[in-house]
Order: sequence, then C-alpha cells, then structure tokens
Amino acid sequence: MKESIDKYMKRIAVTDPAAPAMFWQTIRAGGLVAYPTDTLYGLGVDAENHTAAGDLAEVKGRRGPFSVMVGHLEQLEEYGLVSTEIADKLASMLPGPYTILLQPRYPEKLSSLIIGHKGKVGFRVPRHPFIQAAFHQARGLVITTSVNEAGQPPLQNPETIQLQFKEQIDLLVDGGTLSPSRGSTVVDPTTAPWQVIRQGDGKY
Repeated sequence: MKESIDKYMKRIAVTDPAAPAMFWQTIRAGGLVAYPTDTLYGLGVDAENHTAAGDLAEVKGRRGPFSVMVGHLEQLEEYGLVSTEIADKLASMLPGPYTILLQPRYPEKLSSLIIGHKGKVGFRVPRHPFIQAAFHQARGLVITTSVNEAGQPPLQNPETIQLQFKEQIDLLVDGGTLSPSRGSTVVDPTTAPWQVIRQGDGKY
C-alpha cells in the first residue's frame, strides 16, 4: 500500500539536490517513479514490494518479466549470482546500457514479475548521473521498465510522460527530453559463449 503519496504526480528537476532523496522516499512508500537513464526513461518501484510491483504491471498493461536496477557492480553481485570470471568482464561494461541476465541470490524476496526464463533476472546498472547519485545516497533494488503502455513506443519527453501518466505515476524526475534509443542490450553471461538476447544501445 502506498504511504502518504498525493493522488497526482509530483515533478522535480534531475539537477535538484533533493531529487535523489525524493526518489527513495517515493520508492519506499510504494510509489511509482519515472526517471531518466542512459537509454530510456525508466519507470520504477521497490522490487521487494509486491503491491507496488502489481501497480507497475497494471500501468504497463503486462505482467513482466521486468528488469531490476542497482547502482554499481558490487551491488549487482549482492543480488545476483556472479562468478569471478563474469564479474571481471562486467567491470568493463557497467555502468552502461546493458541488461545482464543472472540467477538471483534471494529469489524468495523478489516479486514473481521480475523472474524470467529459467528463473533468471535482468539487472541494470545505468550510466546516468542521477541514477549514480541516487544509489550513492542509499541502497535498494528497484524494478525498472520503460515508460509506456505495452505495445506502445517508449516515452522520452517528460511533458508527454506527465500528460499520459499524471494519475498513475507518483514522481517524475525531469531530465529533459532524451535522445532516441533502442534501449539496453540484453546479455546472458551464464552461457558459453555469452548470448545477446536483444541488441540495444550497448555494443557487444
């Protein structure tokens, strides 16, 4: 259940020093937050809040699986099963425009909406100053997906996001209009050789 969140969307500039704290306050209250990343605008909720995950699925119009976002490689290793060999290679890729498919360490804590094929979870570590600042300030696991309804193109303009989702999203971190993007490149490092599931902005 959402705690102390107004009915209509709040909006804060990505450059506002208060933005990272407001991001976490909304996430931890069970709210939905839209924010810029290194590819697309993301829409996120607390990955351990099953009610919030359900709210996200309702807004998206699909049941997942969705990716999860962390701030750095060390945090990814806390939540995902990563061998030393895989971690060494990921160090040259993250932060960056990639989604890395891994077995989760604690699947029982996570919403079923992020568990994908063969029990794997997609992990994102975006190279964006706001995301890096937010995860430097606090720790957490955030479900992340593009801002759009299923079957529709991702929204990259904060004005359009507010117009379309002002009654569903609780906080919009306004990073301006983002450049066109193919999204993140989805890579499965648990296979030999590594498998590219979807080619996006990340080169591989």
